[in-house]
Amino acid sequence: MEEIKVDKNYKEAFNQGYGLAKELGLKSDILKDLASGNNRMQAMKEGMEQYGKELLAEKDKEIIPPLDIESLDNHSIDLDTFDINSDKDIDLSK
Repeated sequence: MEEIKVDKNYKEAFNQGYGLAKELGLKSDILKDLASGNNRMQAMKEGMEQYGKELLAEKDKEIIPPLDIESLDNHSIDLDTFDINSDKDIDLSK
């Protein structure tokens, strides 16, 4: 796999932005006006955005737990003994 070179200053600013978002709960939109012409501010903003994406991905995992197939009850129907007319006398209009 090819290694990607990242500018040292960009990486430092990106990590600072990530850390600010993580530790202080700052959102990247606070830097939107400052980041437009400044590479360092842009890198910090991108670090904050990355933390936000990771936070959302983690919340999605909590909301939708993985399916544990082993814990599901395995109910099967024995078609040889199943009476297809078993609900014939049940009044469903109520």
